Amino acid sequence: MRLGFFLGEALGSMRRNWVMAMAAVITVFISTAILGAVLVTRDNLNQGATSLKNRVMIEVFIKDDATEEQKAGLEQKIQAIPEVKSYKYISKEEALERFRKRFGERIVQNLPINPLPASYEIQVKDANQVDLVAQKFFDDPAVDNDPGTHNGVKYARETVRKMLGTINLIGIGMWIATGIFALAAVLLISTTVRLSIFARRREVEIMRLVGATNWFIRWPFVLEGFITGLIGAVIAAGFVWLSNWALANWLESSDINFLDIRVFSMWWQDGSWPAGLLPTLAVLGAVLGALGSMVALRRYLKT
Repeated sequence: MRLGFFLGEALGSMRRNWVMAMAAVITVFISTAILGAVLVTRDNLNQGATSLKNRVMIEVFIKDDATEEQKAGLEQKIQAIPEVKSYKYISKEEALERFRKRFGERIVQNLPINPLPASYEIQVKDANQVDLVAQKFFDDPAVDNDPGTHNGVKYARETVRKMLGTINLIGIGMWIATGIFALAAVLLISTTVRLSIFARRREVEIMRLVGATNWFIRWPFVLEGFITGLIGAVIAAGFVWLSNWALANWLESSDINFLDIRVFSMWWQDGSWPAGLLPTLAVLGAVLGALGSMVALRRYLKT
């Protein structure tokens, strides 16, 4: 019964002060839409990072004069490395065919012999382990290293390091941005609700004079913030999802379709957190709305 009373008061206040209520809804919409955009962007960056990490490859070139025993030992070494995800043997003939497809038949015809060595293409399980795996082949007798060098083992060492550093930096930046926008949402909602409370400050004072407890006064405002936050967040979830869907479809049909943009789930995604946009932003918006109301009430009520 009391919950019905508080809910009725909250809805009545929203009807009477619909301009303030709309301002609160718009505030939550903007804040949670930005947060939703951060979630979608972070999800696609994580997907892109995983894709890039899966493409990290080590090429180990084999000497032309390596013995069969040395070649067999090299393959056994690769098989024994736990950090290796997969590997593929590339023969001299296959290497020449790849060269032909890349540079054309004319260049290959002018070659008196096949100068390309056989090799192994090795993929690691974790891009952070690429240095560790590559170093295992620096001194192998079957590897085509020039004296005093390790040029028989090729991998994008600096590129991998920069890539991992950039990915980690972007991830940290996204979390910081999420925290900043969440704080901004609370402050904006608090300011909006404070204006509503200011317009009803005499009602609050009268309720306190007749003996109403702080929580009795607080609950209608908290529910009001909760409802406005929920409405704004639901609208924001729909807006962000439609924008994400439209961008993904546009990129897929355009000349820049190599950018594989994933459409963030609207409802649920594989049982993991964060959930889909709607439940995540709805919960977040409702909590931020209620929290903003409570922060605004601190000026008028003793805590």
